Order: sequence, then structure tokens, then C-alpha cells
Amino acid sequence: MNPPDLLYVLHREAPSETFIRREIAALRGCGVPVRVHILDAPDSVPPAPPGLRRRLARALAARLLAPDVPALYAVRLLRRAPQALRLAAVAAALDRPRLHAQFAWSAADAAGLAAAALGAPWSCSVHAWDVFTRPDREIRARLATAVGVTACTDRAAAALLRAGVPAARVHVIRHGLDPADLPFQPLRPSGRLAASGRLVAKKGFDALLDACAALRAQGVPFACTLAGAGPERRRLERRARSGGIADAVDFVGWLAAEESQRVIGGATVLVHPSRRLANADADGFANVLSEAMFLGTPIVTTAAGAAAELLRDGVNARLVPSDDPAALAAALRELLASPGTCGRLAAAARKTAEEHLDQDRLIGRYRAFFAQDA
Repeated sequence: MNPPDLLYVLHREAPSETFIRREIAALRGCGVPVRVHILDAPDSVPPAPPGLRRRLARALAARLLAPDVPALYAVRLLRRAPQALRLAAVAAALDRPRLHAQFAWSAADAAGLAAAALGAPWSCSVHAWDVFTRPDREIRARLATAVGVTACTDRAAAALLRAGVPAARVHVIRHGLDPADLPFQPLRPSGRLAASGRLVAKKGFDALLDACAALRAQGVPFACTLAGAGPERRRLERRARSGGIADAVDFVGWLAAEESQRVIGGATVLVHPSRRLANADADGFANVLSEAMFLGTPIVTTAAGAAAELLRDGVNARLVPSDDPAALAAALRELLASPGTCGRLAAAARKTAEEHLDQDRLIGRYRAFFAQDA
């Protein structure tokens, strides 16, 4: 039997979500027929087959009348019904559709409804905020009909289990990279810090700037490149000026993946000082950490997200408390002054990356996941 027609469902295309694009390209590269449907910018949609509207209305009613459905989630389902109908019309034109939503949010709402209307299987990948910040009842209701759910970290998988998603349907599959695209570069320039990510509060870049101000006060020479775009940029620029380090911090804006990797590969240390917010939002295992591990750039980060699932302080990285600029500055000062320590941590991190983040191995697990209910 031929494999099902795999239809990835995205709410929108986000430049920062390079891991989704890599995943799709890798699946296609090994022969999995992946199509993409974007809810906010749908392609030309074929007419709905006869009876599809009626079947989707019945599916919606069944979801709304299911036990323990939160009221706010029910409102979201109603709002997603038009997008679900367009998605169902696209999927109905496929031979054996299998819908797969990215993030347990809008894409999952639409995919669940469309799959029910078609009698097709659907699944979902969860990441961070979509399970860390949502109530358990909502997560459980949203994923109730999914045949399987992948989580990119142990922490995200634990959130699913706490919400009541059956363990048999939860699979931890991390985001992988192709080692050949990220050659190990053990020789590091001196005095160069790099950070990369969306300029949002959970990344903790304000703590990095405070640590940089401490380094300057201690007479430690450095230059810092901060790559990324987001709502915090102006506030961060003001903080750099008020800390007297504006001349040492280069805000370069959003960079394409290849450019970001060049910045990481040209740094003495990659700094990722993430924090957990009051609403429980935090990073998963940030992609920039994976890139640095393969490239050979030693890492200073925190355990606020899921970094500690693969990184150990003093073994393959330095982990410091979040929101502690003094501890962050001390770790940076140590690495900037010790090429030997940098080399030891980087070599161990590359070994960890090869064991846990090799894209070929992980895509094999995705193929098995999608074949389970084919």
C-alpha cells in the first residue's frame, strides 16, 4: 500500500520556525510526500465536495458537546470552522490524507475538525508555549481525537501527560540538524559573544546586556552580536545605552538561518540566557543551542527551558541561573579567558549533538510515527 498523503497544517509561515521547514525538507528528501496548507494564507481551494459542509458541522457539534470541553476552547473551535472547511476541501482531493498540525493551537483545531469530517487520521506536534501556557483541560480537549502527538522535548511531553493525553500516543522526537551542514570548527576567535533569537522577554537578552555591562566594569574586552527581531528591540537598545555598552553590542536584526549560523560559528561563546515567564512560557530546546553544539561554539545558557535535557554544566556547556547577570558574567569571563575549557565543552557538546540531534535518525522516527496509522 502506498504511504498516505501527508498534509502539514500551519497557522502561518513564521521566519523564526526554521525547524519546521527543515523537517518538511528532510521528509521530502527521504521520499515522504509532504504537502503544506497554511490556514492564514490558503492556496487555491477546490470546491467542497457534496456533503462536506454537513459532515464538518456534525464533527463540530460532536466536539462542542463532548464532556469537559472548556468554554473558551469551544469559542475558538467555532471561529476555526471556516478554516477547517477549506482545509477539509483540500484534503478531500488527496488519495489517503493524513493531517499533521504544527503546534497545539489554531492548526490543531482546524486539523481535528477537518479530519473528523473526512474520517481521516490526524496528529500534532507540540513545542513549548502551546502546552506550557495552556490549561490542562484545553490541551486534553484539543488533542482528544489525535492518533498521536510528538513533543520536541521531555518537558513538553510531560505537559501532555499531565493534561491527560494517553502516554501511548505521546512520542518525544527532537528537532534535528544535518551534521554535514554544520561542520565542527574547534578554533574560536577571541572576545566575541553571540546571541540569536526572537527579541521577546522569555529569551532573557536583557540579562545578557546586564552581564555585558558587568564585563566592561571588570575590564574584560568583548564584542557582542545580538541577532533577532521582535517587540523587545527598542527596550534592549535603550538598556545597552544606559549600561554604557552600546558601542560593544551590535543589534543586527533578523538573519536567515545560514547568516545566523555564520554569526554563531564566528563567536567565542554562544549565550542563551532564557527565562521562564509568569505564565509558564519558556523555551523548549532552542534551535540556536543545537546549531552551536554542532558548530563547536561553547554555550552558556540556563535551565529555564529544556536545555538541561541535553546540556550539563561543566560537561558540555555552562548552565547558570536565569535572571542572574552576575552569574552569567562570571561564566562568560571564565570562557573568554580559557580557550582550553571552551574546546573541551565544545567537543563534548558536538558528541551529544551527534547522539541526540542527528536529523537522519530523527526523521526516521518521524517516518515510523506517520506510518503507525497508515
